[in-house]
Amino acid sequence: MRRHLRKGGTRAGAMRQAQAAEASLIRALTRTARAVTLRIEPLLKTEGLTLDGWLVLDALVAGDGLTMTELAGRTLVTGPTLTRVVDRLVTTAAAYREVDAEDRRRVRVYLAPRGRSAYQRASAKLAELEEELDPGGEVLAKLVSVDPG
Repeated sequence: MRRHLRKGGTRAGAMRQAQAAEASLIRALTRTARAVTLRIEPLLKTEGLTLDGWLVLDALVAGDGLTMTELAGRTLVTGPTLTRVVDRLVTTAAAYREVDAEDRRRVRVYLAPRGRSAYQRASAKLAELEEELDPGGEVLAKLVSVDPG
């Protein structure tokens, strides 16, 4: 603790600084995201999904027939990872690709029946976990009320 004290500083000031550093919003959100991910992954694994795979299925449920660019925007999964995730979903028949009828240079990804079933089963498990983590939905309400700018 002594090495953190500057000339003229107080022990109480150093304690407040340390507490402020520990209470960092970014650190707290990052730690929370990682902790939740650790809880989610085993639930998804039982359905043969990864977190990124579930995010892709979630995007496809909301808007079937998405381009890779649209999927990347909705899931925030980066290009190379997204390609691997979609390849795996196609291999397991959870999704399929088709060339865009209007622009043959683009490929669209669609949700297959097997993917919809896996998504529904996984979503039910995730809903239970969500209820456990945020029983009244107050945390979710605060998070979705933040205007991203």
